[in-house]
Amino acid sequence: MRALPFKVSARTARLIGRENVTNADGAIIELVKNCYDADSTICIILFDIKYTTVPEEFSWVDVKKFSANISISKLISTLYNRKGAKYVLKEAYDQNDFNALEQLLQGLNNIFIIDNGVGMTDKIIEDYWMTIGTNHKEKNVYSDQGRIRTGAKGIGRFALDRLGNNCEMITVPKGKNKGYKWNVCWGDFEEKETINEVKAQLEDINNPYFYDEVVEVLKDWDESAIENFTKHEFTKGTIIKISNLRDDWKNQMIEKIYANLETLIPPKEQKIFEIYLMDNNNPKKYRRIENSICDDFDYKIFAEFTEERKIKVATYRSEFNTTLIDENLYSIPSLKSFPYTREVFEKGFYEREYDITDLVPGYKGDLIYDIGVFDFTLYFMKKNYSRVDKSKFFYNDFNPKLRNDWLNKFGGIKLFRDMFRIRPYGEIESSSFDWLNLGDRADKSPAAPTHKLGKWRVRPNQLSGSINISRLTNINFEDKSSREGLQENDVFVLFKNLIINIVRLFETDRQTVMRAMDDLYSKNNESERKRREAKQIANKVIQKTQGTFDNIDYEKVKNSLDFQTRVLAERVLDFEKEKEELISEMKMLRALGSTGLVITSFAHELKNISANILPRTDELIEILTDIVPESTLKGLNNEDNPFTLIKEFREQDSRLKNWLDFSLDAIRKDKRTRKKLDLYAVFNDFEKVWRRSLSYSVVNLKVPKTEKKRCFIRVFPIDIDSIFNNLIANSVDAFQREDASEVRIINIDFKVEENKLHILYEDSGPGLSNDIKNENEIFESFYTTKRDALGREVGTGLGMWIVKSTVEEYRGTVEITKKRPGFGIKITLPLRKDEGMVYE
Repeated sequence: MRALPFKVSARTARLIGRENVTNADGAIIELVKNCYDADSTICIILFDIKYTTVPEEFSWVDVKKFSANISISKLISTLYNRKGAKYVLKEAYDQNDFNALEQLLQGLNNIFIIDNGVGMTDKIIEDYWMTIGTNHKEKNVYSDQGRIRTGAKGIGRFALDRLGNNCEMITVPKGKNKGYKWNVCWGDFEEKETINEVKAQLEDINNPYFYDEVVEVLKDWDESAIENFTKHEFTKGTIIKISNLRDDWKNQMIEKIYANLETLIPPKEQKIFEIYLMDNNNPKKYRRIENSICDDFDYKIFAEFTEERKIKVATYRSEFNTTLIDENLYSIPSLKSFPYTREVFEKGFYEREYDITDLVPGYKGDLIYDIGVFDFTLYFMKKNYSRVDKSKFFYNDFNPKLRNDWLNKFGGIKLFRDMFRIRPYGEIESSSFDWLNLGDRADKSPAAPTHKLGKWRVRPNQLSGSINISRLTNINFEDKSSREGLQENDVFVLFKNLIINIVRLFETDRQTVMRAMDDLYSKNNESERKRREAKQIANKVIQKTQGTFDNIDYEKVKNSLDFQTRVLAERVLDFEKEKEELISEMKMLRALGSTGLVITSFAHELKNISANILPRTDELIEILTDIVPESTLKGLNNEDNPFTLIKEFREQDSRLKNWLDFSLDAIRKDKRTRKKLDLYAVFNDFEKVWRRSLSYSVVNLKVPKTEKKRCFIRVFPIDIDSIFNNLIANSVDAFQREDASEVRIINIDFKVEENKLHILYEDSGPGLSNDIKNENEIFESFYTTKRDALGREVGTGLGMWIVKSTVEEYRGTVEITKKRPGFGIKITLPLRKDEGMVYE
């Protein structure tokens, strides 16, 4: 009898790794974790993405760089025409040549991961790095610096395979005078039969200077960014270079990686482990990754689940301005005892300790002992408020736009294990953002915080939070095989219920306070009390008379008291609905106004920039002419002539100045005063303002012109701008669509008929998207068909809503006259006696 060993095919081993690192985000995060486990104080991620596809044009500088690469140079000469200082892609070309160039260019892209950790010896590389599925980190939980290691399965290195086909690693171990260079081609796993046949190359580096290796990688990057790294010692560590990348690393993907890394570790851990992300295409956009600490919250809850199975909870109230609170509030019965007394309000927080049965009434099981200790920090932030609510609830002020921006970036309750986030819990724009199902919970109990009987439930998009667990204390939380989350075993389900019940403590506290404040407001505001009573009575009348006046003769019942009561009840409810719509509209306008305020605040600085932006190139030419007269450089090619380059700079500056002037013109103070305007003059001025900007997109704007007529109407100039700026912006976007023709014309005309002004707007674009089934949907707020490659909305969805809302403020109407191809809209406005057409 013989003992036979199992054999593992190289392809199977690779597939096991691929299943555990399914996407590029996860792969990058696995490599960052490795840096942390190696006791590094820094992790530098460099995206050296030179080309994502074949560009429409090359500069002469780019082409010179390829002079040593015969294959690329030959394909460029085949596919491109030289025009001055640029090489422009031909309109007709061989697709095989295009594909070949694309593959060669993308082969120039690299990703670097750099750390200053302990490095690896040749023995560690051979015994652990080259051993798939090693349990080294599982047995050796703590690093030399006392960090709890995050990896345990021994397959994280397959993250390298997920990112690219080739990998080169330079590593210098701590306290050694020898380093190592390791190379592997992951494609070999497909070609070889068994895992033992796949070989990596290991080369010794004698007397290495790791700092010089790091500098060599960073030499072409922004010097100001590199200065940030000098405080870290680079006497040892690891550099990984990944090439022949598998993903198309466009801006959207890098932005997503940056956003995921921002929430990868809690803020306090960033003091001992810094993460930097750099992108050669956006050198100023990305730098050190920092998770923002939340200091603009309404409520904060900090809960600890202890070894004694107690839950210690600290509740911080920052929503209410205690200096404004009416003294009578503390006399309301529900606020007379702890934790709602005046002393607690003025202190700003209180602490309590709970048993498990206090939070999960009726629980009798033993699973609670299997959860392990953890802590939970929760932040609640309402997104806006009305003027009435601010008075009623004594709210502290906050900036809705800043708060919404922060929540859009850092919102969601996230789960951390040993200081690293477990994906995808609380991840924005993922199905696991609301992993606690707080949204469903709120839908089942939609009561307002002031409701006397219903329970108010918080919405997940108003929360941000973090839960900290550990491999050492929460041993029953097991990873899914995909490394995406934890297994939904009984212990984890009980854990989630415990978290939800901690959230309930906050909800109960806030609802108790707001009910009392609502009672006080009703008591002090007789009109508000009567409004509520009127609404209640109206609802009762509607219910009582339901069906009574269906199919009746109006003339017979119009004087009936019951019928008149019914009409009044319907009108009361109509007023309530109109009020809610106005409040909703006001919130949207406040958010839009915040953006306008930013531009207005910097108007003076922007005017100075606009005034100085063109003269700088003139001054540069004057200085250069004093040194080298332009006539002496006439023999040079345009791409080598500095005067030609400066003229190109001026053209770009001219575009920037035009947009600055356009933005500043829109916020002029005189545009916010109602005036009697001549529409002929208005549209001619409007055409002049847009002319230069539209010329860049080869768009021709036609407006009515006359010397013998005037058409007067009394309006706010800023309203005219709002309507037609939005329409033109939509037309310009439409002209960029693939189904647009080369003809780009926008035509504005108007006429007066029967005391009404009809303004006709048309463009020659492709018209409304075929995805729009009901054309009137475009007038709904936040409706947009503009999306990025990942299907995310990139339009605001407010442009056409602003057009319709503005027109309706003048008691006008908006009608779509042309859907596709082309787009047309008719705006009708009523005219007063002194308005309309005048002939001279």
